[in-house]
Amino acid sequence: MICSGVKPNRITLIVLLHACSHSGLVQEGLRVFESMTFSHGVVPDQEHYACLIDLLGRAGDFDNLINQLQKLPCEPNQQILSALLGVCAIHGNMELGSTAAERLMKLEPQSPASYVLLSSIHATLGKWESAEQFRELMEKRHVKKEQGISWIEQQNNLQTFTVSEQLAGQEEEELPSSPIAGR
Repeated sequence: MICSGVKPNRITLIVLLHACSHSGLVQEGLRVFESMTFSHGVVPDQEHYACLIDLLGRAGDFDNLINQLQKLPCEPNQQILSALLGVCAIHGNMELGSTAAERLMKLEPQSPASYVLLSSIHATLGKWESAEQFRELMEKRHVKKEQGISWIEQQNNLQTFTVSEQLAGQEEEELPSSPIAGR
C-alpha cells in the first residue's frame, strides 16, 4: 500500500492494529502504533488505544498495558475499558478486570458485557458464588443479555436459530457421552 503511494488513514491503522492483535504480532503492532503520527500523520484516538490495549493484553504484557493506560491522553471510554476487561477475562486477571468492569458499569450501566465478562473471570478462577452474584446483579438492575443467533444457509435458504432451538425438520441428536460431560 505504502509502496504504491497510498497513505493509510485512521481506519486502515485500526484494521492493522486489530490484525496484529489477533495474530500475536505484538512488535509489529507496536511499530504500527508508534509510527502513526510521525510516519502517517494520524493522531491515535480511543479506537487505536483500545486496539493497543487488546494487543498488549492478549500477549499477557500487563506491565506495558498498564504503562500505556497511564499515558492515555484522555479518560478511557467504553471501547478501551471493554478491551481491557476482555483481556482480563482471557488471562483471569480479576483485580484489573474488576476495576475495568466497575468503571464500565458506571459508563454503561445497562450494557451486559461488563457483568458477563466479570462473571466469566470469577468462574474461570473457580469463584462460582461470585460469578453467580454478577448474574443476579444483572437481574436486579434489569440488564438483559441478548441471546446469540446463528445463521446458516441450507439448500439456498438462510435460517437462523438460537442455542435452545433446532432447525425445522431436524430431530435432536444425542451426542456421544464423554468423560468431560460428567464434570
